[in-house]
Amino acid sequence: MIQRIKSLALGALLAGAALSASAAETVVFGTVTRITLGYAPLVAAMELGYFKQEDIDLQIREFVGTAVLMPQIATKQVTIGYPAADTLILTRQPGKDPLPARFFYNAIRSSIWEFYVPENSPIKSIKDLKGKKIGIAALANGNVPITRALFKEMGLVEGKDFEFQTIGVGAPAYNALTTGQVDVYNTFDVNAAQMLASGIKVRKLEIPAKYQQLMSNGYVTHEDNVRNNPKMLAGFGRAATKGVIACDENPRWCVSTFWKHYPQSKPQQGTEEEKMAAALQMLGARQRGNLDFSDVGNQRKFGLYSPDVWKRYVQVLHDGGQLSTTNIDTSTLYTNALVDEFNKFDEAKVRAESRQQRAMP
Repeated sequence: MIQRIKSLALGALLAGAALSASAAETVVFGTVTRITLGYAPLVAAMELGYFKQEDIDLQIREFVGTAVLMPQIATKQVTIGYPAADTLILTRQPGKDPLPARFFYNAIRSSIWEFYVPENSPIKSIKDLKGKKIGIAALANGNVPITRALFKEMGLVEGKDFEFQTIGVGAPAYNALTTGQVDVYNTFDVNAAQMLASGIKVRKLEIPAKYQQLMSNGYVTHEDNVRNNPKMLAGFGRAATKGVIACDENPRWCVSTFWKHYPQSKPQQGTEEEKMAAALQMLGARQRGNLDFSDVGNQRKFGLYSPDVWKRYVQVLHDGGQLSTTNIDTSTLYTNALVDEFNKFDEAKVRAESRQQRAMP
């Protein structure tokens, strides 16, 4: 009899454990580029169990470009994406089919997009790009509408004064720049940091402050999730925030953890210390955007959007000829409703947990 009671108790315990395990919600997360060290904070949060604590089973899928990712959000094939705001804004103008999506977390709080030319190039400024070939990763990337707007402000007409050329990211793109296949490379912070760390001699061109101060990638989801599943979104944002904090506290461990999950991303050349130094430079480039709160008056609230920046974004796209009107209700593009939830955790505890981790040799 006692044995039977023990068996029943064990069975109940196992059933309860199975029920608890099955309670985790599968969340498909879509990137806009191949996985790079810019995603290391998310990977760190997975490693430390922060998504599991929120009952989230996170699955990462790679896409190439915001314009490719956003339809996946609209059809609910992807739960949460990580694009720039351009594509969503452009679908809200007259004559377009509005995407049923909304940003709920401001992740990279300043522009990640930069312009590089070879060190010995005669090009000194954006205005010197008339008649030049502009290298980009893909036409679907979120930087393209803003770059078009910037060039229009400089008086440059696409197809007449400049042309885009797709060259991808990484070594093939760097080679296209240094061999003259393109005159300038318009790329994102982490990829640029990798180029610099590899010793390629390039110069960065300055862009106007109003473009530098635009937000970049954020977390976006279908509007139905905002209405019907705020708990999941709050948990995702909280776990992601903890990942940023953990990588800020222990960047070497953050890098080595990313390499553990994505070993193909670790360089083959150089000593271990040289590889780590280059990777820390790349991670640092992204973390600067993650931890820059100047857009909200230095309020240290992760995920918080500035209404003024959204309005400025619309104005820039309109001035650059990408948007037919400024009469866009920006409040329908994003929400700050979950910001308090994103920041509801013990930061000192997260930092302590991160310090306890050891980077792989």
